Amino acid sequence: MLSQQALFAFLECSASTFPERVAVVEPGKGAASYGELLRLADRTADRLVQLGVQRGDRVGVYLPKSIDAVASIFAILKVGAAYVPLDATAPVARNAYILTDCSVRAVIAEAAFVAGLQEAFDADGGTAFLVLESTGAGEGLRYALAQADQRDPAPAASVEPAAPDELAYILYTSGSTGKPKGVMLSHRAAISYVDWCSEVFNPSERDRFSSHAPFHFDLSILDIYVPLKHGATLVLIDDQVGKMPQRLAPLIAEHRLTSWYSTPTILSLLVQYGRLEQYDFSSLHTILFAGEVFPVKHLGALKSLLPHPRYFNLYGPTETNVCTYYQIPEEIPLDRTQPYPIGKACSHFQIRVVDEEGVEVPEGEKGELIANGDGMLQGYWN
Repeated sequence: MLSQQALFAFLECSASTFPERVAVVEPGKGAASYGELLRLADRTADRLVQLGVQRGDRVGVYLPKSIDAVASIFAILKVGAAYVPLDATAPVARNAYILTDCSVRAVIAEAAFVAGLQEAFDADGGTAFLVLESTGAGEGLRYALAQADQRDPAPAASVEPAAPDELAYILYTSGSTGKPKGVMLSHRAAISYVDWCSEVFNPSERDRFSSHAPFHFDLSILDIYVPLKHGATLVLIDDQVGKMPQRLAPLIAEHRLTSWYSTPTILSLLVQYGRLEQYDFSSLHTILFAGEVFPVKHLGALKSLLPHPRYFNLYGPTETNVCTYYQIPEEIPLDRTQPYPIGKACSHFQIRVVDEEGVEVPEGEKGELIANGDGMLQGYWN
């Protein structure tokens, strides 16, 4: 049994408890049970070790969102390496820069991306590639592993789990102010966040979580690890479907999602164009949003259409994932225009508030923080 202080242990423990329960669903393509996902991650970990990946290395994941990608992430974590998820829709030059910047030892990539990447990627021949001809339901990864085993069998590897303060993953910023910058997160940081989510949202093995955010976005940390820690089901939402409210609304209903997490923009689109009144969302009990301010007009409209779930505003930079949260009241006054606050500190954080001169505000005068239109701290909510 791997240490509970390493992220891979979430999958291992749930697979031990719920081997036949569905872990991940890829709508239209297939699903994987916890036992199947663990076996696929284990086989991939053996192959990574065969390719020379060691504890502390970085490994790129250049795959569309899929069961193949989820298994690859857990395989990287199992060998004590850190995963670097790439945006499959981004220019090849950007992804090549990211892989060079963090000196990856290996890349798990779909074949369609590899040719252009190798031309742009300055790897000096020292980076290994595990190439999948396609992705979907884990079949592409299984086939790639079978082909590799025929050429060079990978024996079961003996691995030592990462220590809590070792690197788990690197998420790169958009680079809007220059080149993308890698934000490095440890196992301890990620697990403390997942444990806080467990404390506040009380998930169980009966839940079905959305995976709307791409894996290179920090919202994905909740999406992946909270359900898999508790033996729940993760439903992967294709990037294109995720932008189309007319297709997204029926998917939420059809897959009986219980927990939803996205930016307010997506929820606003669902309100305006998803025709939510046509579908049964009775399974949905928690709606989380983060990344930007939720216009009160659209938030109120959503609560009118879906009054039963609990709503939470989550706030925090990539470095912390989420550091404050606020539960939206059951009733939103019709005349309210002020955005709701980002709330109080999560239990694993302490918040320091300073005034315009940089002087710390006394504890009794802090009030609650509120975000402005740019998502930055603006002042206090009394």
